[in-house]
Amino acid sequence: MYHTDKNGKKTKISDLETSHLINIIRPIERKAKEGLVVRYGGGTTAEDIWYDEDHLFGEEVLEHMNFYDYKNELNSRINKGATQWQSQSLS
Repeated sequence: MYHTDKNGKKTKISDLETSHLINIIRPIERKAKEGLVVRYGGGTTAEDIWYDEDHLFGEEVLEHMNFYDYKNELNSRINKGATQWQSQSLS
């Protein structure tokens, strides 16, 4: 899975810094509570141009914004850190 930044640059989620992951997760969680408007449209001529909006809330926002990919990566790092800490404290 890749994260696309505002400039269009794609980075593997596993290559993001932990602080960046947290800064991605927080606004997604906020948007899930507040709601998110997704706008889309298309067409090539004046006769076939179309536009629509979807209003997403809760789980729909989390799925639309790939929340679980980011959260799973963060949890993986947390668990890995806990495992490393435990193995160091046992030796």
